[in-house]
Amino acid sequence: MKGEHQMKFNRPTVTLAVLVLVLGGLLLLRTLMPDARQVSGSAAGTEETPQAQQVTGTGDFFKDFRAQRETARADEIALLDGIVNRQNAPDQSVREADERKIELTHFTEQERAIEKLLVAKGFEDAVAFVQEDTVSIAVKKEKLSEEDTAKILELAIRQTDQPVENIKIIPVAPD
Repeated sequence: MKGEHQMKFNRPTVTLAVLVLVLGGLLLLRTLMPDARQVSGSAAGTEETPQAQQVTGTGDFFKDFRAQRETARADEIALLDGIVNRQNAPDQSVREADERKIELTHFTEQERAIEKLLVAKGFEDAVAFVQEDTVSIAVKKEKLSEEDTAKILELAIRQTDQPVENIKIIPVAPD
């Protein structure tokens, strides 16, 4: 139809978008599978690689979640650095990779703030995972009262500017 704007996608934009989606999926997969292990063989038997030691669960959900989140974010930033540092990389790809790195840094800052503030508000432990349109928060508590839920929502909205429908809160029973 005439008069309507059509979006044009060029190859670097589509490539970057696909990479971001794949990395987001990997982060989600790592988060949902906390006991995933990577093992390599050696002459003396099998031993875990350094990367596998970071992924291997300690039995503490909150500690494991943070470690997996940090590892996945570091992997994504390394991939983005590869785009930025690639010889003859299109300017738009470099710009988009830089923007994504800034966005990831912002998400990380929001997650840490949410976690620290929830502990300051009396929760034993908490983890947050912030993405473009979602905020997931797990708190160490058997059940959440309406007051607890309101505290968490208020804090998450203030830190992320996300609407309430984009915020998921998950109680995690203490061990």
